[in-house]
Amino acid sequence: MDQMNHSLAEAMERTRTSSRNVREPTVKPEAGNLVLLTAASEERDQNHNQDEVISPAEKWLRLLERVQDAARYIRDIEDRAQEQEFRVQELLEQVRVDMDSARARALTAERHAREVEMRAAKLIQAAEERAVAAEQMLQRISQTIEAEFAVPPSDRQPQHSRTYTTRVAS
Repeated sequence: MDQMNHSLAEAMERTRTSSRNVREPTVKPEAGNLVLLTAASEERDQNHNQDEVISPAEKWLRLLERVQDAARYIRDIEDRAQEQEFRVQELLEQVRVDMDSARARALTAERHAREVEMRAAKLIQAAEERAVAAEQMLQRISQTIEAEFAVPPSDRQPQHSRTYTTRVAS
Protein backbone atom coordinates (compact mmCIF):
# COMPACT_ATOMS: atom_id res chain seq x y z
CA MET A 1 0.00 0.00 0.00
CA ASP A 2 2.83 2.33 0.89
CA GLN A 3 4.44 1.56 -2.45
CA MET A 4 1.19 2.45 -4.24
CA ASN A 5 1.03 5.79 -2.41
CA HIS A 6 4.66 6.38 -3.33
CA SER A 7 4.06 5.71 -7.06
CA LEU A 8 0.93 7.89 -6.92
CA ALA A 9 3.00 10.68 -5.41
CA GLU A 10 5.62 10.26 -8.16
CA ALA A 11 2.92 10.41 -10.85
CA MET A 12 1.44 13.52 -9.27
CA GLU A 13 4.87 15.14 -9.13
CA ARG A 14 5.51 14.32 -12.81
CA THR A 15 2.08 15.74 -13.70
CA ARG A 16 2.79 18.92 -11.73
CA THR A 17 6.24 19.33 -13.30
CA SER A 18 5.04 18.63 -16.84
CA SER A 19 1.98 20.82 -16.43
CA ARG A 20 4.19 23.72 -15.47
CA ASN A 21 6.03 23.33 -18.74
CA VAL A 22 2.84 23.03 -20.80
CA ARG A 23 1.19 26.29 -21.72
CA GLU A 24 -2.53 25.86 -21.24
CA PRO A 25 -4.43 28.52 -23.11
CA THR A 26 -6.82 30.82 -21.35
CA VAL A 27 -8.83 33.15 -23.52
CA LYS A 28 -8.27 36.82 -22.83
CA PRO A 29 -10.12 38.93 -25.38
CA GLU A 30 -8.42 42.14 -26.40
CA ALA A 31 -9.40 44.86 -28.88
CA GLY A 32 -10.87 43.71 -32.18
CA ASN A 33 -10.86 40.06 -33.13
CA LEU A 34 -7.42 39.40 -31.67
CA VAL A 35 -7.39 36.85 -28.87
CA LEU A 36 -4.32 36.52 -26.69
CA LEU A 37 -3.54 33.20 -25.08
CA THR A 38 -1.67 33.00 -21.79
CA ALA A 39 -0.61 30.07 -19.69
CA ALA A 40 -3.10 29.35 -16.94
CA SER A 41 -0.48 27.40 -15.03
CA GLU A 42 1.82 30.45 -14.96
CA GLU A 43 -0.95 32.57 -13.43
CA ARG A 44 -1.65 29.93 -10.81
CA ASP A 45 2.05 29.44 -10.07
CA GLN A 46 2.40 33.16 -9.41
CA ASN A 47 -0.36 32.94 -6.80
CA HIS A 48 1.25 29.97 -5.01
CA ASN A 49 4.67 29.85 -3.45
CA GLN A 50 7.06 27.60 -5.40
CA ASP A 51 8.50 26.07 -2.24
CA GLU A 52 5.08 25.32 -0.79
CA VAL A 53 4.19 21.64 -0.57
CA ILE A 54 1.00 20.93 -2.45
CA SER A 55 -1.25 18.19 -1.20
CA PRO A 56 -2.49 15.54 -3.63
CA ALA A 57 -6.03 16.84 -3.22
CA GLU A 58 -4.86 20.33 -4.22
CA LYS A 59 -3.06 18.83 -7.21
CA TRP A 60 -6.23 17.09 -8.30
CA LEU A 61 -8.20 20.30 -7.87
CA ARG A 62 -5.67 22.19 -10.00
CA LEU A 63 -5.80 19.48 -12.63
CA LEU A 64 -9.58 19.62 -12.59
CA GLU A 65 -9.45 23.43 -12.99
CA ARG A 66 -7.10 23.04 -15.94
CA VAL A 67 -9.41 20.49 -17.56
CA GLN A 68 -12.37 22.81 -17.00
CA ASP A 69 -10.40 25.73 -18.48
CA ALA A 70 -9.50 23.63 -21.51
CA ALA A 71 -13.12 22.52 -21.92
CA ARG A 72 -14.32 26.13 -21.66
CA TYR A 73 -11.73 27.18 -24.23
CA ILE A 74 -12.80 24.40 -26.60
CA ARG A 75 -16.48 25.35 -26.15
CA ASP A 76 -15.64 28.99 -26.92
CA ILE A 77 -13.81 27.94 -30.07
CA GLU A 78 -16.70 25.68 -31.09
CA ASP A 79 -19.20 28.50 -30.45
CA ARG A 80 -17.17 30.89 -32.59
CA ALA A 81 -16.84 28.23 -35.30
CA GLN A 82 -20.61 27.69 -35.27
CA GLU A 83 -21.22 31.45 -35.47
CA GLN A 84 -18.82 31.71 -38.38
CA GLU A 85 -20.45 28.72 -40.09
CA PHE A 86 -23.85 30.36 -39.61
CA ARG A 87 -22.54 33.62 -41.10
CA VAL A 88 -21.01 31.71 -44.02
CA GLN A 89 -24.33 29.95 -44.65
CA GLU A 90 -26.15 33.30 -44.55
CA LEU A 91 -23.66 34.77 -47.01
CA LEU A 92 -23.99 31.76 -49.31
CA GLU A 93 -27.76 32.08 -49.25
CA GLN A 94 -27.47 35.79 -50.06
CA VAL A 95 -25.11 34.96 -52.93
CA ARG A 96 -27.63 32.42 -54.25
CA VAL A 97 -30.42 34.98 -54.07
CA ASP A 98 -28.25 37.59 -55.79
CA MET A 99 -27.24 35.11 -58.51
CA ASP A 100 -30.86 34.14 -59.13
CA SER A 101 -31.81 37.80 -59.31
CA ALA A 102 -28.94 38.52 -61.72
CA ARG A 103 -29.97 35.57 -63.93
CA ALA A 104 -33.56 36.81 -64.00
CA ARG A 105 -32.41 40.32 -64.94
CA ALA A 106 -30.14 38.91 -67.66
CA LEU A 107 -32.98 36.81 -69.11
CA THR A 108 -35.29 39.82 -69.05
CA ALA A 109 -32.66 41.95 -70.80
CA GLU A 110 -32.12 39.26 -73.46
CA ARG A 111 -35.86 38.95 -74.05
CA HIS A 112 -36.16 42.73 -74.29
CA ALA A 113 -33.24 42.87 -76.74
CA ARG A 114 -34.90 40.21 -78.95
CA GLU A 115 -38.17 42.17 -78.89
CA VAL A 116 -36.37 45.40 -79.82
CA GLU A 117 -34.51 43.60 -82.61
CA MET A 118 -37.78 42.19 -83.98
CA ARG A 119 -39.44 45.61 -83.82
CA ALA A 120 -36.46 47.20 -85.57
CA ALA A 121 -36.57 44.56 -88.33
CA LYS A 122 -40.31 45.22 -88.82
CA LEU A 123 -39.72 48.98 -88.93
CA ILE A 124 -36.89 48.56 -91.46
CA GLN A 125 -39.05 46.32 -93.62
CA ALA A 126 -41.95 48.80 -93.46
CA ALA A 127 -39.58 51.68 -94.35
CA GLU A 128 -38.23 49.72 -97.33
CA GLU A 129 -41.79 48.98 -98.50
CA ARG A 130 -42.69 52.67 -98.19
CA ALA A 131 -39.56 53.62 -100.12
CA VAL A 132 -40.47 51.18 -102.93
CA ALA A 133 -44.04 52.52 -102.96
CA ALA A 134 -42.77 56.12 -103.03
CA GLU A 135 -40.41 55.31 -105.91
CA GLN A 136 -43.25 53.69 -107.85
CA MET A 137 -45.44 56.73 -107.17
CA LEU A 138 -42.73 59.08 -108.40
CA GLN A 139 -42.36 57.03 -111.60
CA ARG A 140 -46.11 57.19 -112.18
CA ILE A 141 -46.12 60.97 -111.56
CA SER A 142 -43.19 61.36 -113.94
CA GLN A 143 -44.95 59.28 -116.60
CA THR A 144 -48.19 61.24 -116.14
CA ILE A 145 -46.40 64.58 -116.47
CA GLU A 146 -44.60 63.42 -119.60
CA ALA A 147 -47.84 62.07 -121.05
CA GLU A 148 -49.91 65.18 -120.27
CA PHE A 149 -47.33 67.76 -121.15
CA ALA A 150 -45.72 65.99 -124.01
CA VAL A 151 -43.44 68.26 -125.98
CA PRO A 152 -42.20 67.19 -129.39
CA PRO A 153 -38.49 66.41 -129.45
CA SER A 154 -37.65 69.30 -131.78
CA ASP A 155 -39.14 71.83 -129.37
CA ARG A 156 -36.97 70.64 -126.57
CA GLN A 157 -33.81 72.19 -127.96
CA PRO A 158 -33.04 75.81 -127.25
CA GLN A 159 -34.26 78.25 -129.87
CA HIS A 160 -31.28 80.59 -129.81
CA SER A 161 -27.86 79.37 -129.53
CA ARG A 162 -25.49 81.84 -128.04
CA THR A 163 -21.78 81.63 -128.25
CA TYR A 164 -19.61 83.24 -125.74
CA THR A 165 -16.04 84.23 -126.46
CA THR A 166 -13.45 85.29 -124.04
CA ARG A 167 -10.83 87.84 -124.89
CA VAL A 168 -7.49 87.34 -123.51
CA ALA A 169 -5.48 90.40 -122.67
CA SER A 170 -2.00 90.48 -124.16
